[in-house]
Order: sequence, then C-alpha cells, then structure tokens
Amino acid sequence: MSRKNVEIDEVDRKIVGILNHDAEVTNATLGERVGLSSSAANERVRKLKNQGVIKRIVALADSKFMNMGLCAFIYALIDKQENDKNFIKAVTKNPFILECHHLTGEYSYILKVRVASTRELEELITDFLKMQVGVSKTVTQIVLSSPKDGSVIIE
Repeated sequence: MSRKNVEIDEVDRKIVGILNHDAEVTNATLGERVGLSSSAANERVRKLKNQGVIKRIVALADSKFMNMGLCAFIYALIDKQENDKNFIKAVTKNPFILECHHLTGEYSYILKVRVASTRELEELITDFLKMQVGVSKTVTQIVLSSPKDGSVIIE
C-alpha cells in the first residue's frame, strides 16, 4: 500500500501510538483515549490499515520461547547494483532474517537475524547468504545481550 496523499491528523497519530504499545486495546478503550466513539475508532484503524500506515498487527514473542535465542547482525556487501533486487527478494523470504536495511558506507546491507545456535547461524551465512548472486563479503556480529530490544516507534 502506498502512503502517498494520505491525510493523517493528530487523532490518527495518537491511535497508532496507542496500538504500538498495546495492539490488544479494545475499540471502546481506544476511542475513549482519543475522544471518539468505539465505532469511529474502529473506522479510523480500518482506514489506517487500508492506507498502509498500520502495516500489520503482530504479537512480539519471546525469542527464547521460539527457540531463536541467538541474535546477530550481518553486514553484506553486494558487488553490483543489479544484484540488489534478487538479494532483497531472497532475504525477505527467509524467516530467520528479521530485518534488512540498505546502508551508506562500506557495506550494502545490514541484516538482523535470529537463530537457535551458532551452527544454524553458520548454515544461514554459508548455505544461504554467501550463495546469493552478488554477495562478495559478509561480516557477522553476534549479540551478547540486549538491554533494549524493541520496535516501538515513539509517539
């Protein structure tokens, strides 16, 4: 969904902020907190979803519970720009790659990955990433701890 020409007001921003912190909030509570009726709040949320402002509503599961306790960041260098499209297509389909960001500087992309073990990390790097056309170099950093780990955008 494209967000071109989307009119967003302060009420919409408040709704998105509230949902960012608690996606299970009821329409009645949401409406109450932003000064709308339950049905008006529901309509605003539907509109925000249709416009692509709210991309999706998900549960943030504990990584250890999901047997994906090892987190790492992998820098990937793509040799030619024409290889970017296939690289992006491949990494977006891989369930162990949680995030992919295009970078300035020495590397082309940084990937946030979660796996169960160093063996799985090695397989991801060797059997998946380095097999992608155009990947000329990778550098991996394993996360030791995460004092702050979240994706919530501040209101």
